[in-house]
Amino acid sequence: MVEVRYRDRYEAADLAGKHIGEVREQYRSGFGIPGKARARLNGSKISGKNESKTTLSENDKLSFEDRSHRGLFFAGAVMLALVITGGLFARGATTATVTLTLTGKSDFAAVVAAGSPPTWNVWGSYKGNVTAGDLFTITPETDFTGDMVTWITLTNSHDLVEAYRVLAFEIEIYDSAGTPAQVGTTEYLTLAKGDVSIEIDQTGFTAPYTVQITSGFYMTHRGGWTAGKEDPTILCDVIQKGAI
Repeated sequence: MVEVRYRDRYEAADLAGKHIGEVREQYRSGFGIPGKARARLNGSKISGKNESKTTLSENDKLSFEDRSHRGLFFAGAVMLALVITGGLFARGATTATVTLTLTGKSDFAAVVAAGSPPTWNVWGSYKGNVTAGDLFTITPETDFTGDMVTWITLTNSHDLVEAYRVLAFEIEIYDSAGTPAQVGTTEYLTLAKGDVSIEIDQTGFTAPYTVQITSGFYMTHRGGWTAGKEDPTILCDVIQKGAI
């Protein structure tokens, strides 16, 4: 694209390969470019006799300027500079800087996996309950009192379907006093719904918070699946919600 400018008129167009003279004629009426206006290409003056010899390339900047307009502008700029400069000497500096002394903090919250997550036997051709237990601990930074959203994702469903026909976890979040700290109803993480979000409203609750499997069940295929395909991998991601 080539930029074409005359006074306050401006346009970027596909003009590569055209001569400056052609572009002048193309924009003469639309931009009101007078015949005496001087062409400048990328800041360099182009004489009238060379306009028909100078070909535009991609990303060129072409402008047309009135000589008289430039002179008046220059004279006005000089006078304005004299007025401003005089004012500066009379009044002192017109600029100032300030440095804001802020306090760098760690991440607003930390998430760690439970030291002893729940475990159970998985029999083939079997319907059974899962074992309840802790999955993650969420600890907000001391001064962070805002709400949070916890995303719980079953990341290896593509492997689990080799072992399970059905797998469902009831997920809840509790504060340090064992009080449910989540907003809304209980969420269920399943093979069919491998991603759930749970909001934590910190008002009236005490950190840290524990993400738990509170119940659940499974149904398996016949035994003989590849070792490890029965092992769920669960991801916990915490994002900020609301003001601090």
